[in-house]
Amino acid sequence: MQVARLSYPKPGTIVRDIEGRRYKLVAQINQGMQGAIYTTEDESILVKVRKPPSSHSADFHKHLRLLIRRNLEVDALVVPRAVLDEPYFGYVMERINDHVPLAEQIYPKSLTSNWHVATGGLRRRLRIAAELARTIQQIHRNGLCYVDLSWENVLVPSDPKLASIKLIDADNLIVPGTSFAQVMGSPGFIAPEILKESRFPDHACDRWSLAVAIFHMLVLIHPFFGDQVLEGESELEEIAYRGELPFIDSKNNDQNRSSSGLPRGRVLTRRLKDLSRQAFEDGVTDPWTRPTPEEWLSALQEAADQTALCPKCGATSYLSEIGSAPFVCDWCGQTNNRPIELGFFDTEAAIENLDENERMELIRHKKPHRLVLDKGQILVPNRLVGSDLEAIGNAGLFGTKRNSNNDLIFGIKNTSQDTWAIKDAGGNKKMCPPGDYVWLFNKTVILFPSGIRAKVRNPYPHMGGQI
Repeated sequence: MQVARLSYPKPGTIVRDIEGRRYKLVAQINQGMQGAIYTTEDESILVKVRKPPSSHSADFHKHLRLLIRRNLEVDALVVPRAVLDEPYFGYVMERINDHVPLAEQIYPKSLTSNWHVATGGLRRRLRIAAELARTIQQIHRNGLCYVDLSWENVLVPSDPKLASIKLIDADNLIVPGTSFAQVMGSPGFIAPEILKESRFPDHACDRWSLAVAIFHMLVLIHPFFGDQVLEGESELEEIAYRGELPFIDSKNNDQNRSSSGLPRGRVLTRRLKDLSRQAFEDGVTDPWTRPTPEEWLSALQEAADQTALCPKCGATSYLSEIGSAPFVCDWCGQTNNRPIELGFFDTEAAIENLDENERMELIRHKKPHRLVLDKGQILVPNRLVGSDLEAIGNAGLFGTKRNSNNDLIFGIKNTSQDTWAIKDAGGNKKMCPPGDYVWLFNKTVILFPSGIRAKVRNPYPHMGGQI
């Protein structure tokens, strides 16, 4: 099929899909390198009119039809609903309301003094990054590449309390390594090997784009934009994009250091720093050493779980691993009471056969996963209490209750279908069936059916009025 090379339609034009359904275009809301997007009379539907591909237009129409028919198990991906018929080239898609491009969260239009809080804070950024990693993971498991990751193609809720995402421009999905790609990526996100070797995109290229997005979203600077790039000639930007300058946080090379961006310790855990170096040092020349989406997902979830909410300014910061240290907000400097947290430990059958020295050595080498509990983080995820690290949903709900003396007591409601075992500091045991509460007193231990244990730290009354 030969598609005519037409200019974009004007508002009021009626277009049809290949099934004969009609759509009246109301207004053009966006125009980019690939095409223009229009609202329609149906408020739930958008139409994207693409520029015709340079060749194989019939194959691309077939690709879109297969994409629509295929039941992709990608939760956040906005898949085309229908393919446009001649003389236009493009597709019909769902309209995502109450969302904005991620670009508006990374660099808000209004940079007020509390911009980081206004856009949801560190915890939300970590959660958004985790959802992005999960989405790329699901795309790869379907045997496809996303190719064109950018701030504009990731939509996030306008409500800063929500951390879900929607990924648009699904028409760019391809089978890894094929020549079918209509785009090679967006500036700043394209893998070095694509820019230098004219290779076709593959999973390793997506890993690069994902790593750039995560690092940039958290640190607020491109991983190769050191001071010499920001202050130098424009040609240096292209050199940086090709990975021909050192990573700005390289351990061994100070040539491209950056004085810009947020302090790394404020936004990156040790594990996130390690993954960043893995991506932007070894991963420049050896694409398959780049962290996988699964590795990023795990590290980002772990990081978000360790953030605590400042009751003064509403920002979130990492809680110190030192249990006796107070919680100091990284954003306003306020010193706060340390919030309640749970330390999750894997139970190993062999631990009972270890002597005390061996037991302590094991504990030193296997730090617990920490979950901070506050009014912004009240759910106990299933991934922490079971053997499936990718489990979705939640097993518990954190909250408060007044006792007969009107004292505030903190607890976790068992919202799962399992009965938990509880042991208090004195060694007394009881059971917590579904719907019942675990009261969070010092050194209380929750034993889940999976064998994982959670130990309570910093319980009431030290919390004061944080929740």
